[in-house]
Order: sequence, then C-alpha cells, then structure tokens
Amino acid sequence: QNPSGSTLSNDRRIAIYHLARKYDLIILEDDPYYFLHPNRQCIPSFLSIDHNLGDGRVLRFDSFSKLLSSGMRLGFVTGPPTLVNQLNLHTQTTNLHASGISQLLAYKLLDYWGLDGFDDHAASTATFYNNRRNVLLSAAHQNLSPDLAEWNIPEAGMFLWIKILNGIHDTKTLVEEKAVDAGVLFVPGQSFCPLNEPSSYVRASYSTASDEDMNVAMERLAALIRK
Repeated sequence: QNPSGSTLSNDRRIAIYHLARKYDLIILEDDPYYFLHPNRQCIPSFLSIDHNLGDGRVLRFDSFSKLLSSGMRLGFVTGPPTLVNQLNLHTQTTNLHASGISQLLAYKLLDYWGLDGFDDHAASTATFYNNRRNVLLSAAHQNLSPDLAEWNIPEAGMFLWIKILNGIHDTKTLVEEKAVDAGVLFVPGQSFCPLNEPSSYVRASYSTASDEDMNVAMERLAALIRK
C-alpha cells in the first residue's frame, strides 16, 4: 500500500470481502505493487477470492508502470464482463484509449516472454526492489534509529513510510523547504491525508536512488531533525 508499505493479511482480505458481500458493495482493487511482492503467490487477491466465491463484485486494476517502464503509463483491468464493458464504454468517451505505442510495446514484449517469462521478470523485479529496500533500511537504522524516527519494514513496493520523532508533528516545512535546501527530496505525510491535516510522517522512495544517495539522504534527514 502506498504510502505506508503495508500489506493486508489474508484474514483481513477475507473479512473485507465478506463485508462487501454483506452490504452488496463493489470492490475496486487497485494493486499496482502486487507483482513487486516476493511472495505474491501466497497472497490471495480480492479478484481471486471473488472468483472462488462467484459473486462478481471485484474490479482489479494492475499496472505495467512498475514492471516495464514508468513512462508507458499503461495498466489493465480484470473483472466481470458486465462491469468491464461499462468501464470500456466510459473510457471511449473520455480518453478513447491508452497510447497505441505503449500498447504495442507491451504486447510484443509479453508475446515474446510468454507467461513463464513474464513471471520470471516479475520475480526478478521484486528481488531488485527488495534489495533496494534493504539498503534504505540499513541507512535509516544507522542514522535515524532509535530516537529520531521509526518505521515498519515494508514487505514490498518502493517506499519507506517514516514517522519523525523528536517533537516534530508537522513535516511539511521540514520536507518542502529545509530538506529541499539540503538537496534531499521526500514527500510530506500531509500530501496523503484526505483532509490535508499536518502529519509527522514522510515518504521516502528507494526505487531509483543509488546506495550512496540513500545513505546521504538519511544522514541529511537526521541532521534536519536534530536542528
């Protein structure tokens, strides 16, 4: 989950699905980081739960942006034909369709790989991000733990959700002004609050930064917190 990096437990997924059945709700499963999870085979999607129970109440959204190229801006939806057909009609009246070049690139690549090749690529990508996560965790532990910040270890994805301690309850100025001046980019937690409320959290990304850059970023964040 973005930004927290949390992963729903299987029991909670089942409980949420049963609530949707009880109140006759449609579930929109937006899960762009699913294929980045190293143990995704052990995680049932809402779509798979829906398929087993036969209710037809889940629309699942996946993305190629995290797997192939962020610039493709291409994803796909899976669900009951009745819902997908209505979504397709809506798309035709809004943006017509996604980029034809992006679609062709994805089609040719998937055709070349086949299902096994795609699965191998997804597993390799998950391992890559898992290694990037470990580098950032090590840098955070070395520079921020235990008095300056705390965090939970994300199972997958590309973000670390950091709670700033040391009496800081609003990270907006810290991130958007002081950190920028120090040459470090984070996203303040307030950006993810529906009511735009102050937050003591910041989101750090480990998707593209080098090992050295992540260490420097945590060093500079620690210095800013201490000021």
